[in-house]
Amino acid sequence: MKIIGITGGVGAGKSRVLYLLEKEFGAYIVEADLLAKNLMKSGKRVYNKVVEKFPEVIPSEGAEIDRMKLASLVYADKSKLKMLNGLVHPEVKEWIREDIEKHRLDKKCKLYIIEAALLIQDGYKEICDEIWYIRAETETRVKRLMESRNYSEEKAYSIIKNQPADDYFIDNSDRVIDNSGDFLQTNEQIINILSMLE
Repeated sequence: MKIIGITGGVGAGKSRVLYLLEKEFGAYIVEADLLAKNLMKSGKRVYNKVVEKFPEVIPSEGAEIDRMKLASLVYADKSKLKMLNGLVHPEVKEWIREDIEKHRLDKKCKLYIIEAALLIQDGYKEICDEIWYIRAETETRVKRLMESRNYSEEKAYSIIKNQPADDYFIDNSDRVIDNSGDFLQTNEQIINILSMLE
């Protein structure tokens, strides 16, 4: 079983690559952001930790976390954001470690994919066999964000500017997949890489 970490900036087209890997190559996909949201639901492993530190984010005992309220709290205060990340990210990584072991024992999974925006920063290199960086030209990313999320051009550029530069991702990745052009070209790159991994 190969464990591949996939990362890249907003608008680079990671979701499309994940879809391709799942549908065409039978990959098992774990998206860290979606997993984090799930683990913060009532009764899940992160819920009590978050509620203990941020009791104001639930309207009543046992209720689901008000994600909008939590977001407004942590994005207004970097120390609170750091605290939240410190509660959530280690649990997400531990869940993934356990899940990888289950899939290893099952022996049916050939390709296990972990997608996370902070894959490199959160130390997933120690878990993954390879890190793939999905990149696209800035202008392409801006256009995609304007079309898919209705962002203004200014907002799209602002978000991209606040993310790590290409060089950071390239220096910390094993493979770079250029997703700037036609997706058929991206598909070919992925096929070539996977053929080398077999």
